[in-house]
Amino acid sequence: MARDHARLRLDIWADEDYTDLPSTSQWLYQRLLTHSGLAYCGVVEWRPKRLAQSAADLTETDVEMFAAPLEERNFLVIDRDTEEALVRSFVKHDGLLDKWNLAAAVSRTFLSVASKPIRGAIVHELKRLRDDHPEYRGWTRPDVKKVLGRVEIAPADARAMTLPNPTIRPNERGSE
Repeated sequence: MARDHARLRLDIWADEDYTDLPSTSQWLYQRLLTHSGLAYCGVVEWRPKRLAQSAADLTETDVEMFAAPLEERNFLVIDRDTEEALVRSFVKHDGLLDKWNLAAAVSRTFLSVASKPIRGAIVHELKRLRDDHPEYRGWTRPDVKKVLGRVEIAPADARAMTLPNPTIRPNERGSE
């Protein structure tokens, strides 16, 4: 079943990591959270030209610039080779693993992710969520257990395995 709505947590405005972001990056984050193609495992297509069509005054370069702070602070892991982006905390904040059928959707959509770094980051985030919420019903599903058995990669390490944001100059990358 395709998603037809998105949950936006009201406490996002009390999260200093989020409110410290530029407004343009906040816009992009919310745009990705409400993207109709956002999979239950938190992955969405990364096509800046298409995302730029969301507003009359945006360009592909704008979208990449808006993404840079989100990548630097691990809100997103973007694999430009596979044209995929992981909204890192989507599964955590949507409460999907506490629902038996939605946990199945998480594991099913995980299998369609092409990016090895993103798959590893998803496993990392699922393990963190399991540590925080061992009571969730989805952990007992065989398909979820299989995903948890895959290689995990911390988001910062996953990002280091992907192509860098093209709007960041090489001398700026070292300071991240």
